[in-house]
Amino acid sequence: MKDSHNDPIGFSVKKLIEDGIAQIHTDPNRPFLEVFGTVALQVALAQYNEWDRGMILGLEAPRKDFLYVRQADSSVALWMTSVEFKREVASVIQHYDPSNEAVVVMVVPPKVELFIARPNGVMDMLGISNVVLTPMKMPTGVSFRKEQEGTTFYYVFTHKELGKLGRIVIKQQSPGQTEIKCEIVDSGGFSSKTKQRAEIFYPLAQQLIAGMELGLLK
Repeated sequence: MKDSHNDPIGFSVKKLIEDGIAQIHTDPNRPFLEVFGTVALQVALAQYNEWDRGMILGLEAPRKDFLYVRQADSSVALWMTSVEFKREVASVIQHYDPSNEAVVVMVVPPKVELFIARPNGVMDMLGISNVVLTPMKMPTGVSFRKEQEGTTFYYVFTHKELGKLGRIVIKQQSPGQTEIKCEIVDSGGFSSKTKQRAEIFYPLAQQLIAGMELGLLK
C-alpha cells in the first residue's frame, strides 16, 4: 500500500482565538459575540494569507475546538450536514471578501450555523441547518473489518469485485495525540482497477477521516 491524502482536514486555531479573546475582552459590557467576531476575523485573515480561502469551523461537542478549513476541504469537513448546506457554505467561501470578512461555521448539535464575520465584530448569520450524527452507510459492495497491532488500529475496506480497496490507519502517538491517515492498495501502475479502487475508496475515506478528526463519528 502507499500513503495518500494524509493532510489534516483542518488546522486548529483554538489557542489563537482564545488568546485573542483574552486580550480584547476587557469590557464586561461588550457583547461576547462581538468580541468573538473581531477575533475570528483577525485569525481568519492570518490563515488566509498562509493557506488561501477557507472557513473557521467551531466545534461544540463532543470536544470544543476551532479549526481553519481550506476551501477545498469545506464539504468534507461538513459531511454531517445536508448537500444544500454544503453548497451554501461553498458558495459563501467562493465569494466572500477575504481581506475584510471571515466565514465562520459553528457546529452546535443539533444545529450548524453559517456566519460572516465583518469589521467591528459584526456577525451576520447567513444560514442554519441540522447536524446529522447517524452512522455512515457503506457504498454498495463495500465492507470493512477492524484490525489492531499494539496501539495502531486498521479499518480495512474490501469491494466484492475489486478486492481490497485500502485502509484507514489510526495510530496513538501520545496521550491526546492521534494520527489518522488513509492508504490505498497499490496494484502496480495506473491500472483500471487501481483507478476504480481510488474512485470508491478516497471519497469514503475522506469523509470517515473527517468525522474522526472532528470527533463527530462514533
